[in-house]
Amino acid sequence: MSMVKLVNIRKSFGDLEVLKGVNLEVSQGEVVCIIGASGSGKSTLLRCLNQLERISDGEIYIEDVLSDKRANNKDLMKIDPVTVQSLCADLGMVFQSFNLFPHLTVIDNVTIAPLIVKKIDKKIAETRALDLLSMVGLSEKKDEYPSRLSGGQQQRVAIARALAMDPKIMMFDEPTSALDPELVGEVLATMRQLAEKGMTMLIVTHEIGFAREVADRVIFMDAGVICEEGSPEEVLLNPKEERTKSFLNKIL
Repeated sequence: MSMVKLVNIRKSFGDLEVLKGVNLEVSQGEVVCIIGASGSGKSTLLRCLNQLERISDGEIYIEDVLSDKRANNKDLMKIDPVTVQSLCADLGMVFQSFNLFPHLTVIDNVTIAPLIVKKIDKKIAETRALDLLSMVGLSEKKDEYPSRLSGGQQQRVAIARALAMDPKIMMFDEPTSALDPELVGEVLATMRQLAEKGMTMLIVTHEIGFAREVADRVIFMDAGVICEEGSPEEVLLNPKEERTKSFLNKIL
């Protein structure tokens, strides 16, 4: 089953065209890592998927259902807002910064969306939250506030919070870029767990070793287009494109 399908996606901010005709399809259970230099359009691509940014042109399908279709920054067809909201709810998102609510405890951060958005019973939401916090190794921190957690712990809470909505697809936008080097491993370990459980994942990352280990497919973006894609062995060890080779030579 196709979980995500992007057809000729373009995105402009004024005169700056950030995405220049991106085509991508992600299958159920597939782990896709997106690499590339800053400014290549990686983060914008994820933000367009869940409509934090509206595309300028193209079509977006989530689980084979059309969620957006535009041309020249105008809607080409009216899509039921309830349908769009439901589809976007299936997309969990973890950002570079943790974005936890500082005035809420860890368990309240994890339960707030299911309680408010999905109207889930509080006891059920709390039981699910405790299971997720146990999965990310933070059940003992359930009553702490974010300010008392390390960066790696906060990011693991953010992952638990995204999973609390039971998404079918998890998207990560450079989730380790704001962390001290010694904290990166604990977050990657949590993401590795999700991959092993068959979660469909789109991961923007600079962690090339992690991409090589967990990705089913690696995509290299440059200047708003997909420059090269294939298995980790193909893209990371034997790239065909000179731009890919140049990028990897600088960071490896």
